[in-house]
Amino acid sequence: MFFDFVKRNSRQTRKENGVYFASLIVSIVAFYVILSLGEQDVMRYLKTIESNAVDRLLLLIPVLYGFSLVFVFFLVYFANRYQMQQRSHEFGMYLMMGMKQSKLFLMMMGEAIWNSIMSLCIGLPIALFITELINLTTSRLVGLGIVGHAFRISWIGILLTICGFFLVQLLAMLILSFKLSRKEPLELLHEDKEKSQSTMTPKWGVVSLLSGATLLLGTIFLCIAYGMAILYLRNFDYSVFAIILLIGIMGTFIMFRGLGSLIGVYVKKKGKSTTGLSMFTARQLQENVLHQWSSLAISSLLILMAMVCFAFGTSTALTNDAAATRTVDYTFNDEKAEIQAVVQSAGLAPYVEQFYGMALHNFYASEDESTLNFHFAWTGLMEEISNAPDSEAKNILINNFSQKGNPYFISLSSYNDMLQAAGKEQIVLADNEVAMYSSDVTGSSYDVLKDLLQKEPTIEIAEKKYTLASNLYSDNIVADRAITLMYALIVPDTLFTQYFDEADTWLWNMTLKSDFVKEKGLMQAMLEVDQVLNTMGVQFESYLASMGRQLFYTVAATYTTFYLGVMFLLIANTVLGLNFLMQQRSTRSRYETLAMLGANVQSICQSARKQIWLYFILAITVALISGIFGIWSLLTAMPAAEYNVRNISVIGLVVLLFIIIEVLYIRMIQRKSDAEIQKLNDID
Repeated sequence: MFFDFVKRNSRQTRKENGVYFASLIVSIVAFYVILSLGEQDVMRYLKTIESNAVDRLLLLIPVLYGFSLVFVFFLVYFANRYQMQQRSHEFGMYLMMGMKQSKLFLMMMGEAIWNSIMSLCIGLPIALFITELINLTTSRLVGLGIVGHAFRISWIGILLTICGFFLVQLLAMLILSFKLSRKEPLELLHEDKEKSQSTMTPKWGVVSLLSGATLLLGTIFLCIAYGMAILYLRNFDYSVFAIILLIGIMGTFIMFRGLGSLIGVYVKKKGKSTTGLSMFTARQLQENVLHQWSSLAISSLLILMAMVCFAFGTSTALTNDAAATRTVDYTFNDEKAEIQAVVQSAGLAPYVEQFYGMALHNFYASEDESTLNFHFAWTGLMEEISNAPDSEAKNILINNFSQKGNPYFISLSSYNDMLQAAGKEQIVLADNEVAMYSSDVTGSSYDVLKDLLQKEPTIEIAEKKYTLASNLYSDNIVADRAITLMYALIVPDTLFTQYFDEADTWLWNMTLKSDFVKEKGLMQAMLEVDQVLNTMGVQFESYLASMGRQLFYTVAATYTTFYLGVMFLLIANTVLGLNFLMQQRSTRSRYETLAMLGANVQSICQSARKQIWLYFILAITVALISGIFGIWSLLTAMPAAEYNVRNISVIGLVVLLFIIIEVLYIRMIQRKSDAEIQKLNDID
């Protein structure tokens, strides 16, 4: 009997609090998706390539799990508090009719447990489906063509999801039940009585004036934060970032604190020309903002954090395209005769498309080469760097090019062989021209150097001036890490052979046949060739390791940032929605008065719907404006993505998903609001 009573109450709670129930399901899905990361196909492949890095990422998962438990606890606590406030009259009646507080406590705990079970029964199948969908599409998104997929269930992930979810629910209910047990039945019966509202006394006139000044001050703070974000955030200086963050947070809170005065000015201006319930709608919205400015500010900041997480995760997925940086599949370091024997063997030859030497040598004089002139200087380039505007990037370049030691020379023909194998346009140099090469393609110093090369500065080689080509080249000259060159020079063959002999070549590159890669997929093709090379006893470097490293960064950053973005968005929308519903319930008598004065229920519902739209839009708009500056500064500091049709589709999908989530939340809150207002039909 008691169990049936609990089930009936639980069913009614789920029906009346769909927003809360939906939030619980989303939390369950988010929990399982992050906890099952180790079972993803991509991660299982990466364990064979970058096992240490993957292990470190998996060690981070418990931290994210614990962080999420804290967020979900506040969501559950806040939502259950709203639910108990709604039912305070019901609880008071139970106690008045003789129910013991211990039994009331058991009833509430039983409802919480039953609702948790129902949430898990719905959420876990959805989580399994979404996880498999992510599993199948992730590899396609990064362009690796992983095959051999098998359906896997992370039993540890399911267990931790269930345990964490129940722990959060029970802890929140224990705290709330303890508070409830200290209240008398009469207090519970009248807890939903409308709170008294302050009138517009002279004191409130001063407050209104101060609110206008506060709004202006908050706007100034935000503008300062936006300007600093544009000027300094891209350099990732932690002290500057902390200052921007502090000013931005303060500005957001201060601005929302004074936003009510702006709505008040609008109400006074339109007061004489409004009809219907427009004045009531504006006044209700103004009061919501005045009394819940801190919740609005927190929700807006959480939405901003969600936007930044989504933008960073999407940008990482698009810029760290492993296939786009592929120029060499395998690099060998041995005698040419031995490597050629391996490449031309029956076991490997069917896979090979091109094999060539990467001729490079450090430009320094050995004892046998004392008759040659090895003078080298960055004279013209250093002059251009010195004339550049002062910046941290300029200081980095001056430091790098001031260091003693001559650069590496790369033979033009071997570099062109690499470009040809990669399907890229080859370089053409004049006799007195050389090209700059850099393996470091990140940071502001790289961009400054690219701009300086447009002026075609000169350098000195053997007392002779050579012009630097206007392009800065950074294609990978080896498969992975056989050699890393901060700066090098691509020189004509005549200049290279003047100092170095072909016999000095010690790096040999090999590329796979394009048809074979297209048929198998890059990862599967390289795994197959790796197995062949492992049986031949030759030392080699595979692009598979480099690809795995880049893919690891992509998966790790994308998963974690999207996960945090979903959690931030979930909490923000739930707080916004429930805050509005609590405020609406506390002013219920106003809606009753409107109904008794002749306003029909439909028009009252339309007024509440408009309030909800405006209430959400206020928080989203401030977050969106802040997000434009923050995301723009963040993305300009990262390597530019190639915005092809696929990438634009991904960005559009993320934006569409964000809009859908917001609209769904707003619609759920509107339906709940309509249900509350529909009860006014019972008024005679």
